[in-house]
Amino acid sequence: MTGTEHWVLPLRLEAAPVPVPLRGVFVYRADRPYEISLDFEGAGVHVARWVFSRELLLDGHVCATGEGDIQVWPRWKGTEPRVFLAFSNGRQSCVVSARAKDVRELCRRMTLMVPRGQEQRHYDLDAELSTLLPR
Repeated sequence: MTGTEHWVLPLRLEAAPVPVPLRGVFVYRADRPYEISLDFEGAGVHVARWVFSRELLLDGHVCATGEGDIQVWPRWKGTEPRVFLAFSNGRQSCVVSARAKDVRELCRRMTLMVPRGQEQRHYDLDAELSTLLPR
C-alpha cells in the first residue's frame, strides 16, 4: 500500500498548571516508512513540527521508550488512559498527551500501510543516497 495518511488528534500540553488543549496533526508517508511527523497547532496557529521514528510511537504506546530528544510512554491510570510524548531540543521541552485509544488506532493504521519489518520494501535507500553523494 502506498500513500500518505493524516490523522488529527486532540492533544494536551501537560506542563502548564492546567493542561492546555492542542491539535496534533500526524502525517505518515509510505515512501518514508521509518518516520512520522507531528505538527502542533494551538489556537489556530502552527506551533512546531517534529519528525521522529515511527518505532517510538509503535513501541511507546504500550511501554516506555526513547532516549534524548523524544520519549514516549503510556499511562493507564485514571478514567482515560493516555500516551505521553516528551520533546526536548536541549533548550526547551514540552510534554503532550493523547488518548491511548487514538494512538493505538494511529499505530494500527500505520502498520496496515507498512507492516513492521517491511519498511525496506517501501524505501529506496540507493535512490536517497544518490541524491546525497556527488556524481
